[in-house]
This record gives sequence, C-alpha cells and structure tokens, in this order.
Amino acid sequence: MKNRIYSFSFLVLTLVFLNFSCKKNVTTNNYIKTSLQYKTIAGVPATLLSLDVYSYAQNASPKPVIIWVHGGGWRIGDKSNKLDNKLNLFNSLNYVFISVNYRLSPNPSEISNINRIKYPDHNNDVADAVKWVRNNIAAYGGDPSKMLLLGHSAGGHLVSLTGTSQQFLPARGFLLSMLKGIASIDTEGYDVPSQSGEELYQNAFGTDNNIQMQASPIYNVSSSFSYPRFFIAKRGTPVRIALA
Repeated sequence: MKNRIYSFSFLVLTLVFLNFSCKKNVTTNNYIKTSLQYKTIAGVPATLLSLDVYSYAQNASPKPVIIWVHGGGWRIGDKSNKLDNKLNLFNSLNYVFISVNYRLSPNPSEISNINRIKYPDHNNDVADAVKWVRNNIAAYGGDPSKMLLLGHSAGGHLVSLTGTSQQFLPARGFLLSMLKGIASIDTEGYDVPSQSGEELYQNAFGTDNNIQMQASPIYNVSSSFSYPRFFIAKRGTPVRIALA
C-alpha cells in the first residue's frame, strides 16, 4: 500500500511537469484562498515572508499538501505567478495547495554589496514556511504527514536543498524524511560551483567555493541520512539536462 501511495504521489508530480507546457488557463475551482505571514523580520516587507493557502471547507477530511516554490533566478518572481494550471490540477486531485514567497536577491545584481539577500536567506525562508505548514496546516484541512515540495528553476534548487541539507529542516527539529517527496522542475542549481562564473549565481550565492558547495544539493547527500523521494524533470537547456 505504501508503495502505491508513493507511486500515486509521483504520478501527480509527473502530471505537474506535463502541465507546465499546457497553454490552457483555468481559473475556476472550489479552493478557499487564505494569505498570511509565516514569519516576521524587521525591515522586510510582509509580502516577501508570506504564503497563500488554497484549501477546502473546514469540515473536509484531511488532504495531502503541495508546497510550491516559484522560480526567477533567486531575484524575481512571486507566489501568485502562473498558478492557474497548477491550482486546477491539484484542486481536481483534492490536494491542499500552498504557494510560498521568500526574500529575493537584488535585481539588478549587487555582488559587491555584502549585506544583500543571498544564500542562505532564501532557503531559511523556505524552511520557515515549511515549518509553519507542518505546524498549522491541519487547521486548513491539510494532512501534515503528507507534504510534498514542488519548485521550478530557482525554486527547484530551493526545494532540492531543503530536502537534502541538514542546515534547514533538521535545524528546526524536523527529519528530512518527514517529507513524502521533492519535485524539482528544470533547474541548474544542483551544483553551484559549476555555475560560479555566472553573475546570476554570484549574486545569489557569493564567490566562496565552500559556501557554494554548502548551497549545492548534490554535495549535501550522505549515506548517513534518510531523504525524501525525488522527482527530477528537465525540459530546458543541455546544461540543465546534463545536471539532472
């Protein structure tokens, strides 16, 4: 039975990947949208530390939970962007859907600004959002024991690192294996040092090789720990396909 549940979950994520190419926008569903702030930081706009919960009536039975992390080169993007196809898909499958914002690196880049938003700021925000969901989603009809992370491009890097690094969820008291799965869609961020010559990566991660390795999902995997199951999909450049 457990294998069937996992298989179904990753079938759903496969459908999401296919749905990224779908041009049909569907805006009607029976979700109830709730916007809230998952943490506060002095001087940071509330919208950057907020998430949207798309849930069902409170008397509904607990549903599995998808946490969506948007892309945008770690410096642009918003939790509200391009959601219609995803909301329609997960609504039809009876999932609670959550879309997360996080602090963004400067755009245009400010590599010389040591106080800019950069790694690990983005991941700390995502981890705090996941912590909030784990602790609170039952009140919105979600099942905290059935959570999956889904991210695209920069968001794919963020969910992959959240699911492999001991620095984020374990530091907040959660085992990585509490997540039922990670779906990373079309990202180059698995090996940050290999991209370190690019201005986009220097802006988001700096130029220190040790820090870049800490920020790379592939360098955080160890036989000493248990991890969620991963679904990795590529449809972009040859570099992205090779890194997968």
